[in-house]
Amino acid sequence: MVLLAGSRDVDAGPSLVSGDRAPDSSRADDPRPAPELTEGWYLMSTRDLERELARRRGEGAGPSHALRLTIAEALAYRDAGNLPDEHGRTLRLLLLAQDRDEVQKLPLKRALYEPDYHDAPTWRRRESKPVNVVPLRGEVAPSSGPPWWEEPQLAALEAEWHDTGSIQGLQIPEAYRGFIYKTIVSLRAEGLPITAASVAGSLARWLLPGEAAEIRAALEDANQPADVAES
Repeated sequence: MVLLAGSRDVDAGPSLVSGDRAPDSSRADDPRPAPELTEGWYLMSTRDLERELARRRGEGAGPSHALRLTIAEALAYRDAGNLPDEHGRTLRLLLLAQDRDEVQKLPLKRALYEPDYHDAPTWRRRESKPVNVVPLRGEVAPSSGPPWWEEPQLAALEAEWHDTGSIQGLQIPEAYRGFIYKTIVSLRAEGLPITAASVAGSLARWLLPGEAAEIRAALEDANQPADVAES
């Protein structure tokens, strides 16, 4: 069962955390095949993910420590820092994307599982890992479409940037526009404001801290008030 944000139903799968309690990882010391991957939150390592994806493709794969989480459990783990446990596991959000249209709608779908994902990640600590979003593909590979600059929404932003150097009044540094365009499309889809702070905060959710800080500084520098820039 897929548990959507705001639902009163509780996933019947195993429970990882409750409130602010530390996760009980000892239950995963005996790895065994988990139910087939489906959409939702998991705690797993890269090795776990590779094994579970191989099993989903019908290939032979060993057991893993993958553990299915409810939305409440996943957000509690994230807010505690999303730190790797003794098995190297961190949060993975698996989202179904059967075709290219569904791939383009992944930001809206992610908001069902992580409603505040555009906000700056104030939960991050020194050893925190970004939330890893994994599209579960169907028969049509999402990568089979045109490059990003030929996608209608992104092409429109590129044309606006070429004409004005900005998008909706926000000055866009040329070197980072590929990152920023996709974030703007996602923010617009949810009716959120397009500002240097909102774009930088959203990007910080999945970029490394140093990369996020670099883009934030470039955005803030490009969007200084005229009186500050001239001083």
